[in-house]
Amino acid sequence: MKFSFKKNKVLAIIIGIFLIFSLNFFQKEVKNFFYFVSSPIQKVLWRAGDGMSDFFETISEIKKLKKENEELRTKNQRLLSENLKLLELKQENEALRQALENDLEKEFDLVIASVLGKDFSQDSILIDKGSEDGISKNLPVITSQKTLLGKVDQVFKNFSRVSLISNKQISFSAKIIDSEFLDKADSKDIELKEKTQGVVRGEGGFEVIFDLIPQGVEVKEGDLILTTGLEGVFPKGLLAGSVKKIKKEDIAPFQKAELDPAFNIKELNTVFVVTSF
Repeated sequence: MKFSFKKNKVLAIIIGIFLIFSLNFFQKEVKNFFYFVSSPIQKVLWRAGDGMSDFFETISEIKKLKKENEELRTKNQRLLSENLKLLELKQENEALRQALENDLEKEFDLVIASVLGKDFSQDSILIDKGSEDGISKNLPVITSQKTLLGKVDQVFKNFSRVSLISNKQISFSAKIIDSEFLDKADSKDIELKEKTQGVVRGEGGFEVIFDLIPQGVEVKEGDLILTTGLEGVFPKGLLAGSVKKIKKEDIAPFQKAELDPAFNIKELNTVFVVTSF
């Protein structure tokens, strides 16, 4: 009996070892089967998860780039604004320098202004000075080279409109000076030879004429036009332009001359309003 019990015990141990080994084997096989079946699904899910991760990462990068672009755009706009201000200051300084060289501040009380707009259809410009800056209607407007531009015709609080000498509403007395004196510009004994006096009128479209020239007066291209100051609107001795073309009619008592204004509207950026003279 004892022998049989020992034999059964040994047999039970052997069977237990076998079962453990079998379970371990089948467990591996079961896991292997599970992995085999689920691996395609896991691959899809893994790739999907990785793709979603890339997707959200891409969105994050896009947002970051967008923010950086906005910051760069804002910075560029600020730099552009600063550059424009510097350019405007440079132009004003250049105009002031030329005005000082021409002794304008000794002859006139001036207010410097920047040109904000140009109305080609009305032969006018808009400047950034108004009633708050001491500007009033009919004040003369000139350049730093002592060239006549026109006069103020509308005044607002911070802005004013200036009618150019080519505007149809502008007329003033002037005289024609022989251009030969330009050849003696380096001479100390410069004599301005006045040929005649007449009236300058704006024709619109940047056209200007000098009217009431007697038929017997010889006028040639290049002769200069200076203001006489007789009407009291414009100071005396401002350069208004030069003769471009002569218009003669044998039966008329007077001849006319087309003028070239002494300023370039396209290059007009800084002007001076004469508040007293």
